[in-house]
Amino acid sequence: MSKQANPTVIGGFVLGALGLVVLAIIVFSSGALLRERVPMVTYFPGSVQGLSVGAQVQFQGVPIGQVTQIGVDYLTDRESFRIPVRYEIWPQNVRVISGPDDAEADVRQVLQRLVNEKGLRARLESVSFVTGQYLVSLSLNPDLPARSHAHTPDGPIRVPALPATRDRMEELLTNLDLDSLVNTANDTLAALRDLAQSRALTSAVEGLSATLNESSELLAKLNASFAPLLERADMALGNYAELAARLSREVEPLSSQLQQTAQDLSDLTRRLDARVGPVADAATDALRETGNAMRALEGLAGEGSSTRAALDGLLGEATRAARALYQLADYLERHPEAMVQGKR
Repeated sequence: MSKQANPTVIGGFVLGALGLVVLAIIVFSSGALLRERVPMVTYFPGSVQGLSVGAQVQFQGVPIGQVTQIGVDYLTDRESFRIPVRYEIWPQNVRVISGPDDAEADVRQVLQRLVNEKGLRARLESVSFVTGQYLVSLSLNPDLPARSHAHTPDGPIRVPALPATRDRMEELLTNLDLDSLVNTANDTLAALRDLAQSRALTSAVEGLSATLNESSELLAKLNASFAPLLERADMALGNYAELAARLSREVEPLSSQLQQTAQDLSDLTRRLDARVGPVADAATDALRETGNAMRALEGLAGEGSSTRAALDGLLGEATRAARALYQLADYLERHPEAMVQGKR
């Protein structure tokens, strides 16, 4: 007869298994179940293709949360759809450091104030162009106007969206006039084809080819003409080098002689200076004596001196005597008989 199972033992095994399951979930989720969370939601205007649940939420490249839900809402009053992307922020990854005079504030309050006053916005950013995966990137945009959204204390914080890069590229491509671009490209290709097939281009190419041939011949002639010149130039350079060496050998003794001559001239100058000194002194004394004599003569023959008066009287008498002799000679020349008969 089989023994009846003990319900207590069975219950213990069941509770133990449940405990192991819970422990495994906690361990393999890296403590995510025990984390504090701040729920947030963003309604992106375009496609969210490439964004999946579990994608990172980053602020300036720092992971601070993850996407928890992606859905579609239909608004009956507007008859339109919107795509809510719900994600959570981990407060332990965002430290709030208050100033000494500031009141304590938690992460939720700070995030709500950043949305309303500092322009906190969400945008889809590409993780990899190869895989096409996207993440939610948060950034501050202080230039945007302040705005506030109604929210409940326990509800998610609504973060406005900014257009994704791919949405802006799609908008640019949509605004491009592709038909006009294609027509312009076709016209350009047709013009290039006509130019390539034109006779003018063929003639130009032929003329260019002939010019290149003539240039090649001219270069060949120039090379042939310059070869002898180069040889002569080499010979001239060699002769110049030899001449320079010879001049260097001959100039060196000449330089020594010039230095000796300069030394001799310097010695001669010093000797002349020694001899000319006394002669110059004697000449100076003679000039001084001559000056004294001239001053003495000037005193004797000066205006108002007795010597000058006597000399003037003597010169007057001599002048009168000379005039009388001149008159006598003139008379005798005209009357020579007066020498015998005398003057009558």
